[in-house]
Amino acid sequence: MHYRLSLLSTALAGSLLATTLPGCDSTTTRNATDPGTPPFTPAAGTTAGASPGAAAVAQTASPPVTTPGAPTPDSLHLLSPGRAGRLRLGMREERIRAVVPASLLRATTYQDKGQTLPAYEMRDAQRPDAPPTVLHLIGDSAQGFRLRRIRIYDPQYRTAEGIGVGSPFGAARQNLGLTKVRDTPAGFAAVSGEVQMAWLIDPKSLPNKQPQEISSADIPPAARITGVLLYQ
Repeated sequence: MHYRLSLLSTALAGSLLATTLPGCDSTTTRNATDPGTPPFTPAAGTTAGASPGAAAVAQTASPPVTTPGAPTPDSLHLLSPGRAGRLRLGMREERIRAVVPASLLRATTYQDKGQTLPAYEMRDAQRPDAPPTVLHLIGDSAQGFRLRRIRIYDPQYRTAEGIGVGSPFGAARQNLGLTKVRDTPAGFAAVSGEVQMAWLIDPKSLPNKQPQEISSADIPPAARITGVLLYQ
């Protein structure tokens, strides 16, 4: 009798273990970091998302891969989604004037869909001879103006991968992706929607076609980047 009770207890324990193990495997799968997370650290003030229905889990981004031989930017010249050094898209005009000395800013304007809007040309304190960075503002005098776009022609500005003015287009495409190519008021550009940056391509590298006829396959990987556009 005791032998039969022992066999029954062993069978029940084995059955209970078999039913609980699949639940543990499922939880582990749901909480795993998504291997498809792009290699860009979220901007300050944002949080990485977790899978629906799973507990909130911190998502650790992969470190950027530096392009061999590319210059490494300092914090004042680091390009990242929506940011160029201390400048951030969406900043109010008064905040721009608070972080950039007035002596480095020159008021100007730009045209957009028939409108004349304010802009600034910003000189670099470390290299006053470098091409100025152009800051496009949007808004009105009643509500105030904010930073809409940034045009960069200064080769000191680079992404963490070392990509900026003077880099080959192929390096930008490989490291930061390519969404489309298009003609812009600043010139023909390759756009990466993933990082909200556009790369102006040296026109000498482009085929003798109308801009609307040029595809991404027409741009040689060795074509040089002549400017970087940050947009929202």
